[in-house]
Amino acid sequence: VHGRLRLRHVLAISLMALSACHSCRCAAPTPAECKPTTVPPTAHLGASDTYETKDCVYVKVDIPGMSKSDVKVTITDGMLHVVGQREKESTNKDINFFHIERQYGHFSRFFKLPDYSDLSRISATCDHGVLTIAVPKVTGAPAVAPADVTVSDKDDEGDGELNKEFAAVPISVFPTPSLGKLVILDSSMPLLDAVKMLSQYHILAAPVRDATKADDTPWTEKYMGILDMVSIVNYMLERLEATGDDFAHEAEKVQEFTTTTVAAAAKFARFGPFVPVDFSRGTLLDAMLLCGQHAIRRVPVVNSPGGDIVNIITQSALVQTLSANLDRFGSVAKQTLAKLGLASPARVFKVTAGDTLRAAFNLIKEYDISAVPVVDAETGKICGNISARDVRLVATSSKVYKLLNMTIRVYLDVVSDGAVNSAITCKPEDTMETVITRLVHSRIHRIYVVDGEDHIIRVVSLRNVLRKFVKEPQGFFGHYFS
Repeated sequence: VHGRLRLRHVLAISLMALSACHSCRCAAPTPAECKPTTVPPTAHLGASDTYETKDCVYVKVDIPGMSKSDVKVTITDGMLHVVGQREKESTNKDINFFHIERQYGHFSRFFKLPDYSDLSRISATCDHGVLTIAVPKVTGAPAVAPADVTVSDKDDEGDGELNKEFAAVPISVFPTPSLGKLVILDSSMPLLDAVKMLSQYHILAAPVRDATKADDTPWTEKYMGILDMVSIVNYMLERLEATGDDFAHEAEKVQEFTTTTVAAAAKFARFGPFVPVDFSRGTLLDAMLLCGQHAIRRVPVVNSPGGDIVNIITQSALVQTLSANLDRFGSVAKQTLAKLGLASPARVFKVTAGDTLRAAFNLIKEYDISAVPVVDAETGKICGNISARDVRLVATSSKVYKLLNMTIRVYLDVVSDGAVNSAITCKPEDTMETVITRLVHSRIHRIYVVDGEDHIIRVVSLRNVLRKFVKEPQGFFGHYFS
């Protein structure tokens, strides 16, 4: 009996397989009559997390498949209200769905925030399907909360409208470095000699040419990368006590520094990627995208064939170019940082005036950043800046080397060139034009966005600025960055 029942079951399954939908195995007689299974709409839209840090309260809301135009954030009776709508995709009559489970529809969420939340400074950003709402904590008497909150894309690129402006400028017309020569390091050069050369020409990085390759070798094999001086100096400082009077004199006593080659330094130093553009075919758009979208700090310009370097374009040089042509780029330059999404609270690495100069350098090295702001330990207000330039000064100034283990407060008081160590700031309501002008005038590579109490909200770097002026077309660089 069991055998006959089992045989009937197998025959039934076989017959159903012959006549039913082969695509999703539903009960439809044929695939043409298949009715796709669905999941109830808005099952997971609007799922959220709420948490706080020392300075801010955050609300994160999942909004898959939606952009900033699909959500609205308002403040009603002291409550944070988030609403969104994900439209159902239009169904083409020629398309036959087998299965549907992606959510769509409308959602609405209310959030009760702590009493110490400053709703007047609320900001919201949309990034990869996640809405992040940042509410700074009250530092004084809270201002009146706005009715609506502008939602921005998190550090997103520009809209591409200015791409044609940059694409029309050949890279060959870009000015060469003010030094009048290009500094290229030989891979067989001792480490200490490389530091001395970079210090002599007041530059922070240089391409490294592989000494084992012939002159006619393609650039893909001829260059090892771009050596970062700051990482080398920090590596040396870890092995020096800074008890002497001069960095170079103390470093010469360490055999490792005089025998280790630049090539060997690749094991412990920062080598930036060697990503060049062609002198005869490259455009300013290439450099803007590489420095803005792909965070390349220095873009070599090479001649083909042969791959000889004829220029090096830096993020700073590109921002200077923007500064000289702001009247042509008003669609971005006239917008405020808040409108551009560059005023939202973000993580900032800081040091206090009571920390040592060495501690600041260690932070720069650990997180591979160009500078750290100095804040007052009691008030939290920004009062200075320690940058990669200060690291370079260690190798050239005995005065700075002696202060390595002293407090930053002492260092800022002693160093005469205050412009190097002063932090430049801006407000969320300042325009991009104002920011660019201050960056170029001060010759500093980052600006700090602060609130009315001079507390740091976030950092705006040169890359952040460049990124807002261009948009990378689909497949622009092919598979180079895949």
